[in-house]
Amino acid sequence: MDRNHQLHTIGVAPNLPELDAKLRERFAIKNVIGLYGMTEVNIPLYTQPGLPRPGSCGKVWDKYYEAKIVDPDTDEEVLARQVGEIVVRPKQPFGFMAGYNAMPDKTVEAWRNFWFHTGDAAWMDDEGYVYFVDRIKDCIRRRGENISSFEIEEVISQHTAIAEVAAIAVESPISGGEDEVKVVVVLKPKQQLSHEELVSYCEPRMPRFAVPRYIEFVESLPKTPTSKVQKNLLRQDGVTPATWDKEAKTS
Repeated sequence: MDRNHQLHTIGVAPNLPELDAKLRERFAIKNVIGLYGMTEVNIPLYTQPGLPRPGSCGKVWDKYYEAKIVDPDTDEEVLARQVGEIVVRPKQPFGFMAGYNAMPDKTVEAWRNFWFHTGDAAWMDDEGYVYFVDRIKDCIRRRGENISSFEIEEVISQHTAIAEVAAIAVESPISGGEDEVKVVVVLKPKQQLSHEELVSYCEPRMPRFAVPRYIEFVESLPKTPTSKVQKNLLRQDGVTPATWDKEAKTS
């Protein structure tokens, strides 16, 4: 039944390798196209049909757009495989939005240095394929590494006891230190999971520097009316009295 259809091409964002494999193998979809887009800038990055690149947003559609990865602080283009911010601009008129309605300051801020700043972190390989990492504001800087909160959440959400999870950066207790990783977790009904069990689950599945130091179990995550997790509120809360600290070994 899964293969009884006429669908042969699908665009996916983000195109995770495991999802790409399931779409091809289980549903027999021939062309799984990774892509990247925003309401403001259309869809400037694609992978081409017949040239699969699981995990990638693709290359810039250079007939209509320019794109590069830059240091979010300096706007200088970064080296291949270095994480930075995706910036784009059109080659044809009317391909992008005209500006944010009644917010000229936000329009100017987004369009600084003649490039539209997407606010998205990514890296580009030597062939020009782009790989999405996270929203810039949701990236976590720890032990000299840029960590994707999305990737942490992807691993933890696969635990059978977990309904939802949000990974955020919290301030290091060391003065002048980088971020520490905190995860805020909602368990499925009637499920139990200890902090130590969750850490043990994470350790073989993610790099050591990405394993959360802080864990907090909650009844629900704060969300917008469109069901997006309000990570800004979680970051404001930071480390609370209910937060477990792996290094302190206390709850």
